[in-house]
Amino acid sequence: MPFIIEWVEKCEGAEDVARLQTPAGLFAVHSRQGVICQTDWTLDDCQTSSAEHELNRYWQHPDSPFRIKLLKQGSLYRNRVWAALCQIPFGETMAYSALAKSIDSSARAVGNACRDNPYALFIPCHRVVSVSGMGGYCGKTDGDLIAIKHKLLAFEAQHKT
Repeated sequence: MPFIIEWVEKCEGAEDVARLQTPAGLFAVHSRQGVICQTDWTLDDCQTSSAEHELNRYWQHPDSPFRIKLLKQGSLYRNRVWAALCQIPFGETMAYSALAKSIDSSARAVGNACRDNPYALFIPCHRVVSVSGMGGYCGKTDGDLIAIKHKLLAFEAQHKT
């Protein structure tokens, strides 16, 4: 996804939670003063709270760049992995081991950083797969979250330019 990320050191104020219906499922975006501080996939039956949220337009035009502000989190290592994830092109995948090799690390450490990604979707850990299959997503190797990973990859494959 062509997200252009601006990292912000801190954000304050009341938290707003927007729930967005995406082709992969319901997605919650937590923000403060326009800075996204966390995201989650919503696995229950909640309805969207902001049907006209600005991120909804992304799904109609996935090839258009979209600017977002994210609260900077995590260790220097995790930030290095997350930056490498953002370099994987929309609609493509990379093996954990290949990503690890590209940053002089190990596949297990890369997998742990993917699991700890606070910005699922925006930092595209769904594009990282195992050499022998799908791998995990958000710390799970089966169930609803893996189904979301499949849907995200299918959406990107369908809209790849």
